[in-house]
Amino acid sequence: MTLATFEDWEHRICSTFVPLQARCDSDIAHFSGDVGSAALGSVLLAEVAASHAVVERTRRLIRQDDPELYKFGLQVSGSSVIEQDDRQARLRPGDLAIYDTSRPYRISFSDDFRMTIAMFPRKLVRLPERHMAGLTAVRLAGDTGLGSLIAPLMKGLSAELSATRPVIATHLGDAVVDLVTAAFAQQMQRPLDEESPASHRVLLTQVGKFIDDNLHDPGLSPKAVADAHFVSVRYLQKVFEAEGTSVSTMIRTRRLERCRRELADPRCAEIPIANVGHRWGFTDPAHFSRLFRSTYGQSPREYRKNSVS
Repeated sequence: MTLATFEDWEHRICSTFVPLQARCDSDIAHFSGDVGSAALGSVLLAEVAASHAVVERTRRLIRQDDPELYKFGLQVSGSSVIEQDDRQARLRPGDLAIYDTSRPYRISFSDDFRMTIAMFPRKLVRLPERHMAGLTAVRLAGDTGLGSLIAPLMKGLSAELSATRPVIATHLGDAVVDLVTAAFAQQMQRPLDEESPASHRVLLTQVGKFIDDNLHDPGLSPKAVADAHFVSVRYLQKVFEAEGTSVSTMIRTRRLERCRRELADPRCAEIPIANVGHRWGFTDPAHFSRLFRSTYGQSPREYRKNSVS
C-alpha cells in the first residue's frame, strides 16, 4: 500500500518497528512510501520503501521504550548509510547489515530506496552480546559466504509476506535467525596469522574473565572456552602458549586458588573439604587432594588446620 503523506509513513514505521524520528530531505509534497509486514513466529519481516528519508533512534526514544531487538536489513534497491557506535555501513543493493534498537542509530536513505528488514529479540541470537556490539553497522556482502544464503531467502520471503501459513512462517523465521547467527559467528572468527598481539591480549582478558565466571562448572574445558569465544581449540592453545601457559593450567590454577582461599577462611571452617572442592569444579575429592598437595605442599586438611588454628 502506498502511503499518502510523509506523516503517514513515519507513523507506520514507528508502529511496525520501534519509536523513531524521521525526516524527509526531498520535496515532502511529492513524498511517497509504503510499509508492509508479516509475523514469522518471533521474527517480524517488513518491506520498507520511500523517496529520500532519514530515520533515527535516539537515546530519549530508547529510554521510553526498549524491547531489546536486532534489526537485520537487506538493501533491495537504492542505497543507505547505517550509523551506530561511530561506525558506518554503506549499503548497495544486495548488501546486509545488523543494528541494535537498544543503542542509538541513524539510517540515511537515497531516493527511491527499498529495504527488507527482519526484526527479532536479541536473545534469539545466541552469541556474546559484547562481540555482537562490535558488529552492528558493519556491511555484510550479500553475494559471498553466508550472506549469499540469507539475501535470497529474505527476498523470497518479502515477496510472500501474507501468503505463508502460520506454522510454516514460524519455521521460516527460525531459519532467518539461525542463518543470521551463523553469519555473525563466522564474522567473529579470525585466522591466527591475522591476529595482532593486541588482539591476543584482548582475547586473553576475555578468556580469563570467562574462566573466573565459570570455575564452578565441572564441564569447563579448553573446548568449552574456545566455543564460547568462537575460536578453535588449536588457536586458543597457541595464544596461551605464547604466554608460557595453557588453558587447562589457568583453569586448574584459578580453581585451586579459590579453594585455598576458602580453606583459609574461618567463616568456611564448617564446610566439608570435599564440598569446597566440588564448589569450584573438582568433582573427585581424591584428585582434588592430590592437586592441592602438589601445588601447596600440604593436603587440604593440613592447610585448613594450619591456616585457621
